[in-house]
Amino acid sequence: MQPESRVVFVLIDGARPDVLQFLLDRGLLPNLARWVIEPGGLTVGTTVFPSTTGVAYIPFLFGCYPGTANIPGIRWLDRAEAAGGARAQWRAARSYCGVQGGWINTDIACGPSMFDLVPDSIAICTPVTRGLGPGANLVTTERAILGSVAHYVGTYPSLDRAVADAWLSTLNRAWRFLFVVFPGPDGMTHLKDPWHPAVLETYLEIDAALGRFVARARRQGGAMPAFFVAADHGASVMQEHCDVAVLLEEWGVPTLRHPMHVWRRGARAATMVSGNASVQLYFDPRAGRATPRTEREIPEDLVARLLALPAVRLAACRDNRDGVIVLSGDARARVSETGGLVRYEPLRGDPLGLGGRLQLEDRDMLAQSRGTDVPDAPRQLLQLFRSPRAGDLVLTAGPGADFRGPWEIPEHKSGHGSLIRDHMEVPIAASVPLPEVPIRTVDLMPAMLEHLGVPVPAGLDGVPFSRLAGVPSSLA
Repeated sequence: MQPESRVVFVLIDGARPDVLQFLLDRGLLPNLARWVIEPGGLTVGTTVFPSTTGVAYIPFLFGCYPGTANIPGIRWLDRAEAAGGARAQWRAARSYCGVQGGWINTDIACGPSMFDLVPDSIAICTPVTRGLGPGANLVTTERAILGSVAHYVGTYPSLDRAVADAWLSTLNRAWRFLFVVFPGPDGMTHLKDPWHPAVLETYLEIDAALGRFVARARRQGGAMPAFFVAADHGASVMQEHCDVAVLLEEWGVPTLRHPMHVWRRGARAATMVSGNASVQLYFDPRAGRATPRTEREIPEDLVARLLALPAVRLAACRDNRDGVIVLSGDARARVSETGGLVRYEPLRGDPLGLGGRLQLEDRDMLAQSRGTDVPDAPRQLLQLFRSPRAGDLVLTAGPGADFRGPWEIPEHKSGHGSLIRDHMEVPIAASVPLPEVPIRTVDLMPAMLEHLGVPVPAGLDGVPFSRLAGVPSSLA
């Protein structure tokens, strides 16, 4: 590619592929159709677990899974620090939803970022900023103020308008990579539902912002940048709030949790919720133990009670070797990886619905799992437990359920974070040709680097489009 090539990445936070397609079919997203999909394409990809804002930005900017980056969730527990004094306990109960939000940039344990690799980068409205140069992080004040207000009263359109204005302003600056985040669809979905008219309107406004950007860029002349458009996760309506922390307390298990119980005395468990539809449990959190527990060290009776909850789709933990144990009701299986092959071994029943014992290449396992209700679950569970910060036991919610109580202000009417299809499948569009095989959000960073002519670093979890294009599509 020519060295002057440029890339614009538009992150539509929380966009569902079916909602996007519904609007496209009715001609309501003309700019996305004309300037992105027609010259390139649109597909349904899979995101990462946990499927939640911030954590699910890591693939786009680092080309790695959250587990590789050692960021197991929007909330997680530092086991060693949790045994310290009051300040250490507050730090240990990590939450990127509040004042600790910026810590994600120093907590990420992989790199380099897109911003490091493409120094002429500008970002708009992102919590992940590592590698950005001075003055390259835009809408920071608006994100802090308007975002906080919008969380409670739903004024996300104002924040999205600030993003759109900043996006236009970048045409007066020199850049090669532009990362633009529109938080409106996700924020409004939490307050309403994915199909609510107010949510649909946010998609239309983003499309209009794209149209204004393209129109001004064309007037200025020169080559049009390549566009990549994707979501970080999907969403679904919540009909049941199953607060695991509250239940544990009722069962006689003192529980450390956010927002007001991070100093819980005598805590025997800690619950760290992400997106509200997944939760990581840490046992004996004040023990000062730095290493995670494996299956034999987790209270068996407690796991059985949790699995019996209607809200729980899956539970997972590290096995006593090098794999992951997956549980669902009475079903039990083991997932592991050896020599590039992902192995699924049902031990009792078939918790992932894959039809029996399998040993497949990574991309073939992805394709096979796309037909289940938990797409890409084998890979996503393996990558999560790659992080030593991940919980001892992880629960994922089924459709219509999450793991935070209705006491949360504001109550989440919809959410995400789980491994279910509605949360894991996301739209991926680009103005360059897309592979004809299943792709993940983690593949977009190396694809963008290739277009920019920037060498793709070794050790990424994502695969460039040029390498995916030749993968057999028999299972797609």
